Amino acid sequence: MSPQSLHARLSGFYFFYYATVGAFMPYWSPYLEVRGFSAAQMGVAYALMGLTRSIMPIAWGWWADVSNRRIVLIRVCVLLSLALFLCIPFTGSIVGVAAFMVAYSIFWHALLSQFEVVALMHLLPYRGDYSRVRLWGSVGFVVAVLGLGPLLDAFGMLPLPWLVAGLFAAMAVSTWLVPEVPAPPLAHEAPVPILNVLKRPEVRALLLACLLSQLSFAPYYNFFTLFLVRHEYTRGVAGLLWALAVMAEVGLFLVMGKLIAAAGPRRLMLAVLAATTVRWCLTPLLVDSLPLLVLLQLSHALTFGAYHALAVYYVQQYFPGSLQGRGQAFYNAAAYGVGGSVGSLGSGYIWQHVSPEAVFYSAALAALAGWWIAWRRLSDAPAPA
Repeated sequence: MSPQSLHARLSGFYFFYYATVGAFMPYWSPYLEVRGFSAAQMGVAYALMGLTRSIMPIAWGWWADVSNRRIVLIRVCVLLSLALFLCIPFTGSIVGVAAFMVAYSIFWHALLSQFEVVALMHLLPYRGDYSRVRLWGSVGFVVAVLGLGPLLDAFGMLPLPWLVAGLFAAMAVSTWLVPEVPAPPLAHEAPVPILNVLKRPEVRALLLACLLSQLSFAPYYNFFTLFLVRHEYTRGVAGLLWALAVMAEVGLFLVMGKLIAAAGPRRLMLAVLAATTVRWCLTPLLVDSLPLLVLLQLSHALTFGAYHALAVYYVQQYFPGSLQGRGQAFYNAAAYGVGGSVGSLGSGYIWQHVSPEAVFYSAALAALAGWWIAWRRLSDAPAPA
């Protein structure tokens, strides 16, 4: 298979994966509100999904590293996840909806961390640029958000699961176009135990800083659209603001490799976490000014786009070949699992019992704590070979 064909197939998965996320993330909380969920109940449901993300990526990563059948795992899990997700619109109770959200997420959380390994290992032989593949995920997110906002304004929230499922199915098809990664050659040196890697101070600092970064993003992921609607924006405008944020990522992904080489990963990560702190502080203050809100959304290029590329870079450097799957899994479990779970539970409680504005100020404190840990302990990862 030519590098161009492989690049296109990898990009196709990222496009449909993040299109599915773009159909889900900005609009699922309004959908749950229509189904009768309170903010606190949403927080609990999202936290339970986060709990599966804290455990399952590690289990899936271990199986993938041992079996070296990552694409098989991804294909099976995407079908099981889609089947469970399609049960949601047929479920009449809040408890039932939450149960199927948790059930489908058990298999969903096998997908991204293991596909990251597939993509990186396929790109390695010809030194392909990961950021230029990953940017198609941002494109898919934008297409989904812009397409769904006006539809949901016109027809209401109840069709949302079917719209998400259509993109979900396209993602499932894309996994059959990506070949399995060949088994890595046997190393002559003894394998490094993963616990030895996890004990390194810089690795613990990376995982904790990423945990706090994504804890701070939980209010944005779960409640930003509701926050905008509360301030009299339409869902179409909310979708445009989400899309604008992700469009900013695309430009950054094109130059991310050069930025890491020029600034160094540690200095860049500190800038990312500082900008994240400022972003959440200003969101409740500037929400009623659309031009200023647009500027804040453009900062998503730095606060998430650069963060994600840096995190993948660090994990690739810190976890050697045979530990790649588990390294990505530990990162996803710490950042999006534990961080997302605690952030979801806390933000739902604060939204309902304190105020929506307090949710974003709390997020700023979490990002600031992440910056402090990175400043104290994070090192520059070694340059790739």
